[in-house]
Amino acid sequence: MKRTNTIIRKVSLLLTLIILLSACSSSRQLTFAEKEWHMSKNSGEIIDNDSVYRMTFDNRLIEEPLIILSSADSIKKYPGMDRFIAEILHTCHLDNAEILFYAPHMQTMFVRPTSALPAMRPSSISCQMEDENPYTMWVQEFDEESWIRKPSEMFTYTYFDKRRKQLLIVDHYDYADEPIAQITVFQSKNGRCAKMNLPERLRRAYWHNDMKDFMRDIEFWSHQVDAHRKYAFENYKIGQKQKSMFTFK
Repeated sequence: MKRTNTIIRKVSLLLTLIILLSACSSSRQLTFAEKEWHMSKNSGEIIDNDSVYRMTFDNRLIEEPLIILSSADSIKKYPGMDRFIAEILHTCHLDNAEILFYAPHMQTMFVRPTSALPAMRPSSISCQMEDENPYTMWVQEFDEESWIRKPSEMFTYTYFDKRRKQLLIVDHYDYADEPIAQITVFQSKNGRCAKMNLPERLRRAYWHNDMKDFMRDIEFWSHQVDAHRKYAFENYKIGQKQKSMFTFK
């Protein structure tokens, strides 16, 4: 009996350590570019304090005032947001990326990768980004390439987590001369998200549609998912214009 109790205690201790290590890993330190951002009323673009970075959400309805998370201090008022962002970056293989900003109500995060992305097969490749209308090729499972992105290409990856009710679409392309990742976050509201206390005004930070029943709203979701590519193309072109006026490091 004593031996049994000892084994149970050891197993319990091991499980506790695993849970603690997992929590620490998920809540790893986030790196922010620490830039200040504002919305331009003229162009509808989000612009940093030096006017070096300009991003567009196209003609989407903009929250006023838009919540922009771009520093460690800015996420403190939303309990669990640090872990939420860390888990997204981990899923996207961008753990050490520098976060430019995350706008929850626009379902979009922009980050600068600090290391080369692993050679993974994307779900699609968009080519000739400098053209007025770039074209996109969908990648098949049997396609075999080196999967090294060229500056004139955009690689798109998708990650769906049924348990978290989360769909991530990650577009990797060059902004000016440097790689950038545009992460589109579709998240059905769950208990963890509710605790973050993000306000629900105009556009919701979390869609209440249950992603498990996406076939019921297939037209809605197809429109939402397809929009990310259009914004990525536009932001690529903005980056090319910015390159002629600023030096990117």
